[in-house]
This record gives sequence, structure tokens and C-alpha cells, in this order.
Amino acid sequence: MYTKKRTGTSEAVYQKLKEQILHLELPPGSAISEIDTAAEFEISRTPVRDAFRMLESEGLLEIRPHIGTFVSLIDLHMISDILYMREVLEQAVLKDLTASYDKSQEFRIRLILQRQHELLHQESSPDELGRAFIISDNDFHSALYDLAGKRTVMSFLGSVNSQYERFRTFLNLDDRDHLMRLYDDHIGIWESITKKDYDELANLISHHIYDGFNSNTEVIYRHPEYFKALD
Repeated sequence: MYTKKRTGTSEAVYQKLKEQILHLELPPGSAISEIDTAAEFEISRTPVRDAFRMLESEGLLEIRPHIGTFVSLIDLHMISDILYMREVLEQAVLKDLTASYDKSQEFRIRLILQRQHELLHQESSPDELGRAFIISDNDFHSALYDLAGKRTVMSFLGSVNSQYERFRTFLNLDDRDHLMRLYDDHIGIWESITKKDYDELANLISHHIYDGFNSNTEVIYRHPEYFKALD
């Protein structure tokens, strides 16, 4: 992990580039230049170099000495491990939340669900919708972990989640129907929590995490240049 103290400038460059990588504005495999980035931000190359190292430590950039810097390819082995970890943790955390649920917690979740409903029914491009919905999806899951008293668990997931975030964007950008299914899953998950229906909750969580991955393999085959070769 790259641990050099971040300056305000290097942090700003890091955040902007990370957003562009996660949203596929900088697609996997694309080259990125220190010189061009410094010129774009109108800064010296030193904070850009620091930002590149931060992104490299998260697996989002690959720095090849004497060759160049490239946005890393998506690693499907890592995605599979993250999906497994998310399912195990989410099953446990939301079971805890179900056991402790009281109606005073409902308002916060209902606001997020209302926002998702509005996103799905407003006029916007597929790219804009996909990116906005993924942010709201993250808000939904973060709120559930927070209500369960497991904010640190969600923070840990976030620290290893960059590859997964980018993969979700790749799957969801052009598929409004899939986003609608995610929204319906969110409704079902919350209803299962309020009804304290453990069995239905467990079933919904598994489908919610894996269905998008399993049903979109053809999208992966259409863009092999975005992915590391499978061993």
C-alpha cells in the first residue's frame, strides 16, 4: 500500500482520476500520461506521480517502468472473490439488522429508495443513469450496514471494492432493465428485514449479488480487451 502523505493537490488528482476510472471514462487498458495529466490540472508532475502511486496501490493503475502507465485490466478472479466475500458479510450483517430492526429506522431507507425510483423514471442518458444509480445503490447498502452498527465492515469492503465498482459500472451502464431489477431487489430486501423473514432475506441477498454477474457474461465476451486473461 502506498503510504506517502497526501497533499491537497495529489488528493484532488487521485479522486478525479479514480472517479474517471471507476466510471470507465478512462477504460481498462488505456494509457495515461504524467505529462498530459499535469497539463490538464495545471500542476507540476510531482503530485500527479503521487496520485498515480495511490491508484496503483489500489490496483487501478499499472505502472510499467520505461514503457508507460495504464489503467489496469479488470481481474475476474478478484471479482469472484469479492462477490463471495460480499455475500458472506451481507448475509451476516443484514441478519443482525433484521433481529434488531425497529420502525424508526425506516425513514432513512425509504428516502434512498425514493431517490432510486426517481432516477429510473427521469429522462437521462444510459451513462448518466448507470453512474447515478450505482452511487445510490452504494448509499442503500452503506445505510443498511450503518443501521446494523457495522459501519467499519462497510469501510473495509470499500477498501477492496474498487475493481468491483468498476465491473458493476461496466455491466450496468446500458441496461435500464437491470437497474430496475436492482431497485426491485432493494425493495424486497428491505421488506424482508421489516418482516423479519430471514429465509427470504438470505435468498434475495444471494440473487442480488450474483444475478447481474451471471446474466451478463455475454457483455464480457464482447469486450475481452477490458479483462485480464483467465488462467
